[in-house]
Amino acid sequence: MDKTALEPLSLGEILEVKAGCAGYDHTELPSAAGREKKSKSKSKKSKGESENRQTSLFLTVKATPTPIAHERTYIIRFKSRSARNDMLHGLRSVLADMQIQEGVSISGLHFNQETDDQDEDQIMVPLSAVNQVINKEREAYDRILLMLLQGGEDLKDKEDELLNLRSKLENVVQESAEKDRVQANDSKLIMQLSKKLETLLMDNEDLRDQNDRLNTRLVAVECERMNG
Repeated sequence: MDKTALEPLSLGEILEVKAGCAGYDHTELPSAAGREKKSKSKSKKSKGESENRQTSLFLTVKATPTPIAHERTYIIRFKSRSARNDMLHGLRSVLADMQIQEGVSISGLHFNQETDDQDEDQIMVPLSAVNQVINKEREAYDRILLMLLQGGEDLKDKEDELLNLRSKLENVVQESAEKDRVQANDSKLIMQLSKKLETLLMDNEDLRDQNDRLNTRLVAVECERMNG
């Protein structure tokens, strides 16, 4: 038996379906590259990071707890964003239909199924048929409202993600500005040291010339003594 295989998950056990990696950092998720041999770990690491770079390829499914697991979360990665969106909308549609069948009503429209025999005889379309059509439309309306509510949660999550990314961007900009300031100070210091070194080299050259002149004069004095 494959211990890595997941247990079957029925639709009735699904509590919520969300786009992306809800509660997790998608860049830190394991990938197929992590199963390779250690000798290829370095070359595969960058590949694994690139595989998990786009959060738009992930789908999060939260299921009911079990006696073994108090919380169950399934994160699924798709090959394309369109495939992820098809699965997302499909699961949400099925879950909305299941909730409506279980009696969940958002629109609050309820119609009395009892009909008056006298009124029914005076109209061409039976009132029961009209109520049936209205109830069918109400179910479709409730279904759309349920999916809109889930879409609102997605929008809120994306707004939170944008705020988080904006905060990170501001921190990066501040760090970059600080690095630029330090680099400017370093460049200024390097220029000052270069000028100082150039001055020292020129002074050293002057000292060498003076030393050469003194040596020449000293030799001339010694020669005059010897000749005298």
